[in-house]
Amino acid sequence: MFRKPTKKELFYLLLIFVFYFGALVYVYQHDLSFGALFKYGLLQAKGIQADEARVSDIDTPLSWNILQVLWFIFLKGAAVLVELFQYWVVGMLIAACLVVFVPWQKVREKMGYGGLAANFIAATAGAIIPICSCGIVPVLAGMVEAGIPLGPTMAFLIAAPMLNVPAVFITAGVLGWKLAIGRILGTFFIALLVGGVITRWQRRQRFLRRFIKLSITPRLPAELQKFAFKVGMALSKNPKGLPTERLAPGEEEKLFLLAEAGIIDRNREGLWYLPAVSEVSTNASAACFVLPTGDQRLSFFQGIKRMLQTAWDFFLQLNYYLILAVIIAGAIKVIIPTKVVISLVGGEKLNSVLVSSFIAVLAYVCTYVEVPTALALIQKGMGGGATLAYLLGGPGLSLPSIAMLSGVFKARILALYVGISFIGCVIAGYIFNLL
Repeated sequence: MFRKPTKKELFYLLLIFVFYFGALVYVYQHDLSFGALFKYGLLQAKGIQADEARVSDIDTPLSWNILQVLWFIFLKGAAVLVELFQYWVVGMLIAACLVVFVPWQKVREKMGYGGLAANFIAATAGAIIPICSCGIVPVLAGMVEAGIPLGPTMAFLIAAPMLNVPAVFITAGVLGWKLAIGRILGTFFIALLVGGVITRWQRRQRFLRRFIKLSITPRLPAELQKFAFKVGMALSKNPKGLPTERLAPGEEEKLFLLAEAGIIDRNREGLWYLPAVSEVSTNASAACFVLPTGDQRLSFFQGIKRMLQTAWDFFLQLNYYLILAVIIAGAIKVIIPTKVVISLVGGEKLNSVLVSSFIAVLAYVCTYVEVPTALALIQKGMGGGATLAYLLGGPGLSLPSIAMLSGVFKARILALYVGISFIGCVIAGYIFNLL
């Protein structure tokens, strides 16, 4: 059975429906391009070709009329939602496959807490697998719940939108191989740095719920599953928590495994407890919702059914952050349109790596759109280092992307990702200028 959405979740589902079909109706009524809507999230006249098709959008009237401004924020946010939604759904299905079909404990035993080799492999996978910044967030959620350590997960998060095979060849073809190679080296530098710091954090603190927000149960082996159920029942009767000697004497390592799976946590007094989970429409206790029950040996059709149920659960939990992201994107497109950004970043005064990195955060672009935008910036006078900083930061470090990631990671992980990525973009740009 697919769980029923709560009132809050139902509200966000309705908002998605309103945004999505609002954009389709507007494009149909004004005879605009459906291709531009689905490919680039743009409200664009028909017949525009080549690189201009990636950045051309209908004009936003400059007005002090608040209602008119809000209307255009809705329209441009709705257009972004139409582009994002297809990747969002695919990302949910990939995430659910990871949770249902990947054995959590085996992954944990093989990968431990990550490390340089695991982080490098994850960054390389992100560079090869064509997942754009629009669909990466639910995939990350599935990776975490499947037992992949946070360090490699974050390395993958950085590499996938910043660097992938099509983006490298587009960069080389349009901007030259020097910038393409700089993009490759800069991405790996940032990915390995962030992944390395988070690997150390997770090795020191083994409690997953201190790093992430989601409440999806990973696939556990039968023995650990039974132990989890027993522990959960004991803790549900003692919500203030229990010490190891009362909860599971001599089995503290198993308790830490459950903590690494995100099922239980421990407070400063050393008491184990069930972490709070998001609102769900069930009369069962929190423990019954979080803890695994039943046999995990599923037939193919049972696995598909469980996968769809898990994807639905991810979808309900993350919809708020999708809506938040598209509203932010719509506001950016209205207040700071791409053409305005292009016109501003010219000449010597603004031709700097630091300003370019800030623009990458503020000027929302999805993967593959950053290259033609960068070409326009170069034509306005942007230097090589500043262009590299923009190429690295634009796809994965924009405000809408950060808003979506806030649905998966807690504040300190998000702050580390944003802080190191931003500094990494600046350093890569300055080094490129020196070379």
